Amino acid sequence: MTEQNTLTWYVVPTVIAIFIFILALFLEFGARRNKSIKRLTEVLRTGAFLDSTVLSITIGILLIISGAQNYLFAPGISLGESLPHLVFKFSQIIIGIGLVLGIFTRLCTVGIMTIFIGGFFFFDPLKMLDYSVFMGIGLFLFLVHKDVLSFSFFFHPIEKKHFLDKYRKQALPILRFITGFGLIIIALHHNIIDPTPAINFIQEKPLLNIMQSIFGMGNYPNTLLVFNTGIFGILIGALLTFGLLEKFISILIAIGLILTVIIGGISFLPIAVPYFAIVYIIITGNQFEEREIKETI
Repeated sequence: MTEQNTLTWYVVPTVIAIFIFILALFLEFGARRNKSIKRLTEVLRTGAFLDSTVLSITIGILLIISGAQNYLFAPGISLGESLPHLVFKFSQIIIGIGLVLGIFTRLCTVGIMTIFIGGFFFFDPLKMLDYSVFMGIGLFLFLVHKDVLSFSFFFHPIEKKHFLDKYRKQALPILRFITGFGLIIIALHHNIIDPTPAINFIQEKPLLNIMQSIFGMGNYPNTLLVFNTGIFGILIGALLTFGLLEKFISILIAIGLILTVIIGGISFLPIAVPYFAIVYIIITGNQFEEREIKETI
């Protein structure tokens, strides 16, 4: 591939990504006023009552497995035998059990956020940013959960004064924003800043280079594929962060995760699990609720 062609393959996807983002702005404004989309949103919203349950159980099981296998959140960060690492290990297991059983729920959500923040003091901050989605999960569950069976006395003052009521409607936008931000960080980290592991992984599984295996472009380098995938990941994350076509984007994320697990192997499943739960929440959530409130003020 000549130097000019190489530059083209770097520049063109970036320009296309920017164009798609601008186009999504116009499509989003049209979607707000489309009656068919609004009716579909209301139908999907009927499954929203399971949002906190799906997320709690899913993340709870993941935390239990991760702790038992000596990982922090997912296989990307390994835990050793030192005291701080053991604290992270057993904290995950205890929090996971609480979330699965539905007890100490709000306290467990505080625990998730504490583990995430504490991780920056013991692990590579750039790696911790890969798991920023757990901060969003913790905040979401903290806002939507109500402690009824346990430690209700601890959170009773803020519940009694309805302190959180005005923030609960922001739980989904907060989760969506942090999830999108996390996807941007992951794409920047693994595809732009430090692409070597991704390139090596494609070399081990050459079928992943679809430009060669499917489109027959035998001279298409793995380096460019990783870069272009990163640009696409940044685009998806930006669209989700700003709430543009979020349900459609969530479906694309789910499809991408399924293909990644199928091609990359079951080792990618712990990384994908939180996003599957979040996709369900975004799809069943009412994406027009916050905007309609603002428009009626």
